Amino acid sequence: MEKQILEILMELQKDLKEVKTDIHEVKGTVNRIEASQAEDVVGMLKVTKKKTDFEVEYLNNRLTEMDKRLFNLEKRIEN
Repeated sequence: MEKQILEILMELQKDLKEVKTDIHEVKGTVNRIEASQAEDVVGMLKVTKKKTDFEVEYLNNRLTEMDKRLFNLEKRIEN
């Protein structure tokens, strides 16, 4: 009877070691996924900033052009 209990305890100890190993592997995988997601977010933010900067520059140029035209028209009307 004692021998069977000892065998069961040994088996449980072995299973517990396997579970601990699996948990460490899962933690490593989760950490890699978290790092990857952060890099993805930074990449998306950079692309979004680049597009936004382009659009702002474009609109600024268009506004400047329209302002010049309006100024010229006002000058023509005054003269």
